[in-house]
Amino acid sequence: MNLFKSKKKFSFFILFMVNIFLLYKIFDEKSGLPAYQELQEKIEAVQVKIDEMDMRNRQVSSEIRVLKKDDRYIERLVKRELFYLSDNELMYIMK
Repeated sequence: MNLFKSKKKFSFFILFMVNIFLLYKIFDEKSGLPAYQELQEKIEAVQVKIDEMDMRNRQVSSEIRVLKKDDRYIERLVKRELFYLSDNELMYIMK
C-alpha cells in the first residue's frame, strides 16, 4: 500500500511538472502565444497584399483583353498618353 502511495505522488509530481512546462511554452515569446499572434498579424498583412495584387492583376488582364480586341481604344490611349494626332486633327497648346 505504501508503494502505491509513492507511485501516486510521483505520478502527480510528473503531471504537475508537465503542466508547468506546458504553461511556460504557451506564454514563451519565441514559440508561444505572442509568437502566434505576431505570425497571425504577418499573415493578415501578406493576405492584404495578395488581395491588392490579385485585384491589380485582374485589372491588367482586363486591359490586355481590351487592347487585343479594340483598335479604337488603342488609338485613344496613344493619343492621350503620347499626344499623337490623327491626320485631320489640330492640337491647341494653351499656357
